[in-house]
Amino acid sequence: MLQLENITKRFADGQRTLTVLNGLSLHVGKAEFIAITGESGVGKTTLLNILGTMLQPDEGIYRLGGVDVYGGECTVEKLCQLRNSEIGFVYQDHRLLPQFTVWQNILLPTLATKVAASDEEQERAKELMGMMGIGDMKDREVGSLSGGEQTRVAIARALINKPRLLLADEPTGQLDATNAQAIADLFRKVNTELHTTIIMATHSADMAKVAQRRLRLVDGQLLNIIFC
Repeated sequence: MLQLENITKRFADGQRTLTVLNGLSLHVGKAEFIAITGESGVGKTTLLNILGTMLQPDEGIYRLGGVDVYGGECTVEKLCQLRNSEIGFVYQDHRLLPQFTVWQNILLPTLATKVAASDEEQERAKELMGMMGIGDMKDREVGSLSGGEQTRVAIARALINKPRLLLADEPTGQLDATNAQAIADLFRKVNTELHTTIIMATHSADMAKVAQRRLRLVDGQLLNIIFC
């Protein structure tokens, strides 16, 4: 499903260069659920941004479904198309449009190349809302929702285009324990029922426990692989 081979990413830090990812490799199977833990600043978000085609590595190979993502003719258009069709994102700050309704936010990714969502896409939006437990919130503006409700909207939006890969960056970082556990259960449900491959970065040990495999990012490498 997904392969990273010897991925290295460096950033300029004043007069020195900081190596955040250092020859990192990772193989992920279809419908696998992986949690990546690690201290703040070790590169978890950098890794997710490379997986999500938002940031190109300095060295290494990234294959998604057998396609060399950054190889060959790596154009902005190609990456945008891949990102919108194959990858879903859930962020800690949700990145929803607060002036729009739940329905409008969920369908937004379907409008990248057209002006209206299809009947099939609208039906999928209804199904996802039901799965997320927000079926009665269609016409509410997301700015009026609680943090847990906004997270549910963000997950539904991330899944609307049927991505093969779902990336989540600290999805429960702003939630209390009860809401965090509910969201953890939803991620496990998405993984098992929709067979979506999930890679999630988290500080929460409880959140990491819902994954099938847990890895820790240390000194630019993924270590301490634990099979649950």
